[in-house]
Amino acid sequence: MIAYFDTSALIPLLVEEPGSARAGRVWDAADHVTSVRLVYTEARAALEQAARLGRLASGDLTLAVDGFEALYDQLDLLDIDDDLVRRAGDLAQHHALRGYDALHLAAVERVRGETTIMVTGDRELCAAAGALSLAVADTSVDHPSHWRP
Repeated sequence: MIAYFDTSALIPLLVEEPGSARAGRVWDAADHVTSVRLVYTEARAALEQAARLGRLASGDLTLAVDGFEALYDQLDLLDIDDDLVRRAGDLAQHHALRGYDALHLAAVERVRGETTIMVTGDRELCAAAGALSLAVADTSVDHPSHWRP
């Protein structure tokens, strides 16, 4: 199985959240984990925000960043090119997605196969991926019934 992780699915691997166990199960079950290269910047910003909001203790930000670096090194990364951003633009317009979410959706389309699953905790992105008949693991909940083929 190829598991495409967007940022909202990677952060629960580092910061305890309701979807942490689910994200971990999908990560562990995957033969390959992938994302788009921009996930690095998004994740670093999300970890800093978690620290500012008190979701990470003051000393835990460094540990979380180190943990993210280890996860990032395991990802098969897609580069951003003109075709990808143009497809993302179309997806953003058609599905009313934020720009980076549309880029993640375009990227998962690029690696789509019979055993590809999009892993995300973003409800709008889950809906858009489902509309494109992509398999989705919704990490915003921690219940097995949310696997959608």
